[in-house]
Amino acid sequence: MTFRTLKLAIVAASLATASVFTALPAAAQDVPKPEAIDVVTLPGLGSATILSWKVRFVSANPATRTVVLETPAGKRWAVVAPPLVGDLSAFRNGQSLLIRKLPGVVTAIAKPAKNEPAEVLNEVVVNDGLPGLPEGFGLREVTIVAPVVATDPAAGTVSFPGPDGYLRVLRAANATVLSALPTLQQGTNAKFTYVEGLAINAQ
Repeated sequence: MTFRTLKLAIVAASLATASVFTALPAAAQDVPKPEAIDVVTLPGLGSATILSWKVRFVSANPATRTVVLETPAGKRWAVVAPPLVGDLSAFRNGQSLLIRKLPGVVTAIAKPAKNEPAEVLNEVVVNDGLPGLPEGFGLREVTIVAPVVATDPAAGTVSFPGPDGYLRVLRAANATVLSALPTLQQGTNAKFTYVEGLAINAQ
């Protein structure tokens, strides 16, 4: 599958997946509900859902890439900024940001190596956008070993914690991933590869 074909599959399979930022009970602080849920039309692909938050940049730890954000109502929470965000020193304390999220899809599931720990194995920028997406969007591909939280073969979805500690509820991108869902056992580790979109713009 080419990156072009992969990206088309990502958007086509990302419809109505609005629970990407649901927090795990034992994970980091709860992420506020999106301020907006917009639907954009992508040429030849139909509709895709975009979740948006307007926040204030509070601080960042470059070593851990942990960023503290604050809503207009004063609620603060911490997130781990992916490489797609770039140099965190470019953000200023108190700066207003618009964060937009395009829920992604799982492109591969594999069995971890024996005694392989639950951690991020690889994270790369796929490209700097996709035709039809709002300006500033980029896509990232993540490979992670993580525990299976839940599967729904009928809906074609699997749930697992992402690099930021928050639950991902993502759709299968292809028949191979879909056929693997019934074999996954809750609480056991699996190696997931998924792609998702993100945009962070100064206001």
